[in-house]
Amino acid sequence: MLNIQIDNPVLEADLKRAFGDNPQSVARAFAEFVQARKISDDIKVSEAQLAQGQGIELADVFNNIRAKYE
Repeated sequence: MLNIQIDNPVLEADLKRAFGDNPQSVARAFAEFVQARKISDDIKVSEAQLAQGQGIELADVFNNIRAKYE
């Protein structure tokens, strides 16, 4: 289990406004944020590889992405 302490009163107030006092909702939103960040980072890496001429077949791209997130 991971515990996160928030030392920013403004951020804490925003979280409480958005999610109330339900830590499960906050945890779910955080997990979604992390997943979206991972996807964004993967896309940036792919763009850099493509710019360097390291492209791969589209079918391979989709298979690799699907396998990572299933």
